[in-house]
Amino acid sequence: MMLVAFETLGCRLNQAETASLAGAFEQLGFEVTDDVASADVLVVHSCAVTLAAEQQGRRLLRRARRLGRYRLVVFTGCAAEVASAEALTADGAGLIVPQSQKDQLPQIVAARLGLAPALLSGVPLPSFNKTRALVKVQDGCDFRCAYCIIPDTRGAPHSRAFDAIIAEARALTGQGFREIILAGVNVATYNDQERSLADLIRALAAIPALQRIRLGSIEPATTEREIVDLCVAESRLCHTLHYPLQSGDAGILRAMRRRYTPEIFAATLDYALARVPRIGLGTDIITGFPGEDDAAFAATRALIERYPISNLHVFPYSERPGTPATELPGSVPVHVRRERARALMALGQTKRAAFAATWRDQTVSMIVERVSPDGMARGWTGEYLELQLADAPAEAIGQLVSVRVSHVSDAQLAANWQDVTIISN
Repeated sequence: MMLVAFETLGCRLNQAETASLAGAFEQLGFEVTDDVASADVLVVHSCAVTLAAEQQGRRLLRRARRLGRYRLVVFTGCAAEVASAEALTADGAGLIVPQSQKDQLPQIVAARLGLAPALLSGVPLPSFNKTRALVKVQDGCDFRCAYCIIPDTRGAPHSRAFDAIIAEARALTGQGFREIILAGVNVATYNDQERSLADLIRALAAIPALQRIRLGSIEPATTEREIVDLCVAESRLCHTLHYPLQSGDAGILRAMRRRYTPEIFAATLDYALARVPRIGLGTDIITGFPGEDDAAFAATRALIERYPISNLHVFPYSERPGTPATELPGSVPVHVRRERARALMALGQTKRAAFAATWRDQTVSMIVERVSPDGMARGWTGEYLELQLADAPAEAIGQLVSVRVSHVSDAQLAANWQDVTIISN
């Protein structure tokens, strides 16, 4: 049996694609292993959102070359579109598969190894080893933000067929998955034959065995208000809105080529909190973008402080070769970028703890993702807070449960299994 292992970097979309590739490898007769050191074939599924991410993928190639034990080392993903083939081959790639051919990667690998060609019987089901499944619904983006290379690595936006997504979700629930996460580069732009992301969510919510639907980021000035309305109408849609701000300064947003203003962002959060007062709010911030002075940073901080944001992702600006931002004036010293990032990260931790504290003595629900040997069950609420349940049985994994939160420590909710109500197995 030929063993194949993956090193997957980057976003949820990469993770979803890896799961689909793993399912296709298994259908072709390979065995997928998590033990990278024991594999015959290593697939490095790369990321290029930052130069550091690209370099990490290339370091994995060099490590594999030093080990010298693989029959084939494959490099694919976004970095395969921006790094030269000569450089990747020198790093140790035996096969480079571009994005345009990634769906056929298992067959390409089989042919390269001289294995008997095999035809996939139907559409392979993604292979997951967790209780939540990632489902790819969309790829590509044409928003062309000044700091982003992804439109060049993944191309124009294109949506997966509506019926194929529903069929995959039904098949995954047949395997026991009760929660799916919809993955894409710009999920908000989903459109298949005039059926939108909201239409897709409604159809998924009608699948009886599917208990939870979770979304990633929703780009501002797209479909965010409709998603908030769906949080009210569809109980299976998690009550979260991850809504990337990037900067709270209007001038910086223009330089970033973002499609909204701080006022539009704030109005949407006001709308979300009016419709779903306890919604989990998340956002992304880039500190030290070219031209960000103290006043611009202060505007960003003030906007974050204004709202109960509970999931704050902060990144110091990093030059990504090939993007327009690298040509902008007003470069911010790296140490200032990092200092500002640290300040916002600390603020984010404080705000997350404050949001979590509001859930004490409130009822929450989660799907149990794991149970440790000491009987501690763990999972995530619909508002994206971690919940721990003491004295849980091992067979609790995969169950949808509700419980009143008995205590909160920092940003972690806790209760006892004896107080749980099982909603579904």
